Amino acid sequence: MRKRTLLMSATLLASGLTPLVAVGAEAVVGTPGDVNKDGYRDVVVSAPDATVAGHAKAGAVVVLYGTSRGIDPSRRTVVTQNSTGIPGAAESGDRFGAAVIVYDLNRDGYSDLVVGAPGEDVAGDDGGGSVTVVYGTASGLTKGKTVDDPWPSSHDAYGRTLAVGTYNGLNPVNDGKLSIAVGANDAEVTFVPADLSAQSGTSGNGYAFNPAYGIVALTPIDLPNSDDDRLIVHGRGVSDGGWGYDGSGDDPNAYLADPAGFEGTGLPAGTASAVGDLNGNGSPDLVIGNPEDPSQSPGTSLGGQVTIYYDAGYSGSPSRVQTITQDTPGVAGAGEAKDGFGASVAIGDMDKDGRADLVIGAPGENGSSGAVTVVRGTTGELDAAHARTWTQNSSGVPGGSETGDVFGAAVRVIDTNKDGYADLVVGAPGENGGAGALWSLRGSAASVTATGSTSVSASGAGLGSAGAARFAGVVTGP
Repeated sequence: MRKRTLLMSATLLASGLTPLVAVGAEAVVGTPGDVNKDGYRDVVVSAPDATVAGHAKAGAVVVLYGTSRGIDPSRRTVVTQNSTGIPGAAESGDRFGAAVIVYDLNRDGYSDLVVGAPGEDVAGDDGGGSVTVVYGTASGLTKGKTVDDPWPSSHDAYGRTLAVGTYNGLNPVNDGKLSIAVGANDAEVTFVPADLSAQSGTSGNGYAFNPAYGIVALTPIDLPNSDDDRLIVHGRGVSDGGWGYDGSGDDPNAYLADPAGFEGTGLPAGTASAVGDLNGNGSPDLVIGNPEDPSQSPGTSLGGQVTIYYDAGYSGSPSRVQTITQDTPGVAGAGEAKDGFGASVAIGDMDKDGRADLVIGAPGENGSSGAVTVVRGTTGELDAAHARTWTQNSSGVPGGSETGDVFGAAVRVIDTNKDGYADLVVGAPGENGGAGALWSLRGSAASVTATGSTSVSASGAGLGSAGAARFAGVVTGP
């Protein structure tokens, strides 16, 4: 088969993802994550199950533009496959926006969107999936181009995970240049040039993932003063030690892709990850979130956990390791089955002290109403003893906690008002019966504060009220 032939080829060991801060030859023009080039970072929010022109789960992407006051729901753009200049048409089950990356692909100062629609029917292939680049321009998001799938017969759900980055050694056919990495429902990653100059790609495997589950998440590591990036790849299932799979279990796994090939360093098990400088020493630290209970993921604390690998961005070999659960002293609550602590993680400096802080989502907390924990960075380990947990019942936070809200299913840290304090953005796609909603809490010298916090509903984002849109199921930005 084509797939097994490709697995043997060293030239097909390739990867890519969005760098947190671009440096060197790939230095960005303007502000990262600024779609309209006004100097403010924007928040991109997906509603992959949104109804469009009567088509259920066609999907939509909403850009909420940053301002001096933070995000303003009145300043937004809604993009669907029915939007002017966007290829294709909105159809039931496309799930446009199930994955989104924000990156200035053509380095013109306008950040672009790379959008996956893994349910798209393509050329008679039901659920084959598609990927579209939507370019930021002076005229707005009105220009799009399809990223063709070079291996459509090998998988479905093309576009379920996405990445953009420069990975010398991992992607030898495009060394020194940006690539778009695309995940599907198999255990491979497909890569095409980010400038779309050639609609062709490469793929590789080598991970101990069961192809029945595929690659479920990708996270970038941009190394300081280097154009040689790294990649964290998450998947499920275990290998039998050869090319086959033993078919048992769907345990989560995480690997750090090595420039020598896909057989990278093993990381703690998990389905989510984030990268940032938590201790301010200039070296990337890795955070792996594993929200699953011990019965699902042996070795995990009840209710989930996060593992921090300090100074591990280069090799995956940490200088020290810290584990945080809801049973860690200082963290509110207690680990309980189905809490999902670690289902989402994000890193950013919310108190402007030069050390990034960690945000941990637990969307299953309190009967799936959800919660978010913020742990501040220090020159040593994270200060878990003074962790702060936020819910919709926290003083000053709009709304109220309800069963099924899954507050914290998505988290992101973005400075949307350009004051130097990164803001906490939280998605609750189960809010209002699955319509979904988004919250923004301000950063401050005392870390996150509810003062000035805002929320945006699906209807407030311009999506109407038809169906369960799952707005804020995906939240992204620079």
